[in-house]
Amino acid sequence: MLITTELLPSGITLLVEPMSGVRSAAIVLAVPAGLASEPDDRAGLAGVASEVLMRGAGGLESRQLADAFDHAGSTRHISAAARSMLLRGTTVGDRLDEAIALFAQTIREPRITDDTLAPARSLSLQALDSLSDDPRERASIEARRRHLPAPYNRSSYGDRAGIEQLTTDELARWWGGRAVPGGTIIGVAGAVEIGRVIEQISSAFEGWAGSASDPEPSNDAPRGAGHVADDSNQVQILALFDARPEADEHASIREKLAASVLSGGMSGRLFTEVREKRGLCYAVSAGYRGDDRFGTVSAYVGTTPERAQESLDVLTAELRRIRSPEGAVTADEFERARTGMRANIVFHGESTAARAGALVADQRVRGRARTLDEMTAAIDAVTLESLNEYLASTPLGGATLQTLGPKELTPPAGY
Repeated sequence: MLITTELLPSGITLLVEPMSGVRSAAIVLAVPAGLASEPDDRAGLAGVASEVLMRGAGGLESRQLADAFDHAGSTRHISAAARSMLLRGTTVGDRLDEAIALFAQTIREPRITDDTLAPARSLSLQALDSLSDDPRERASIEARRRHLPAPYNRSSYGDRAGIEQLTTDELARWWGGRAVPGGTIIGVAGAVEIGRVIEQISSAFEGWAGSASDPEPSNDAPRGAGHVADDSNQVQILALFDARPEADEHASIREKLAASVLSGGMSGRLFTEVREKRGLCYAVSAGYRGDDRFGTVSAYVGTTPERAQESLDVLTAELRRIRSPEGAVTADEFERARTGMRANIVFHGESTAARAGALVADQRVRGRARTLDEMTAAIDAVTLESLNEYLASTPLGGATLQTLGPKELTPPAGY
């Protein structure tokens, strides 16, 4: 189906994709109130805000708002991302107008009071405390903090001081300045009529005004090798490298294919070389993530202190070998990776929620949304030769190594 993109008079960018053969409709609203826009001394504000937004809006208190979404047959999920506050819902197509009205009320008239802030603050502090039982997540947060430039290196967990000192006035002022139509992207997919959705969104957000832009990166990231001492019987190893941004489709699709060769289940190189042949770890993976500005190739190993150094050495060697002539991707690896990527697109294409999210993500990264046919055609356009040529001409750079465990490791050359 074709995708309709509409810039509404308020400044909202609306994308609508009708889908045949479904009865549900999904909506994703990306409001420009993300982690990167938090005040420097209020880390965790966006995470607290995501909880407050669940606790009533307009004349509805927390339970009443939850009942209203249930009555509309709509799910509701709110989370803070780097650049946006993401509000997601799925309902039956003929009840979408009710869900739209409730999401609009949530965004425009949240109940930011002492009564809603207190439990939201408590939940955020509990989540922060839970990190003591999640060493992988702690290592990941520290790796991101050191690899990306501020303020795009922040975690949704924030810090204790920022959360405890946050006031309702500060939260209301921040939300009022960031929850604006200019910079907001809304994606709708499923059993919908384009004209009716445009009318519903326009009506629900009528009179909403203002705009907000993304903060500029403020400093260079430290990178290099870092270690967090942790008295445990596990070692967490994360390696991050600069890559081309997702907006560069030629490069990003090849990075994803390479990551799939490395980490495509039990047939992936990392699983074979690090786990199966040598028995070095209990978990290993690699991936690529990017947006319109940044791109990152990352790899993870979870292992024991006795096997940590060899795990790191083998991991690093495999990440570099795939970009060398002797480690070039084979025809079988290429076909498996390409088939897996196609299958992933098909599976997501059958989900209205996934399609609504993809519309928003594409608009954010590329300035336009792609159909499923465009996405699969881009994969089919890549050849084995072009993939290997790209990898051989694009060495890994901007390296960050993050370890967490009982003792520091020796970084291989290049970190």
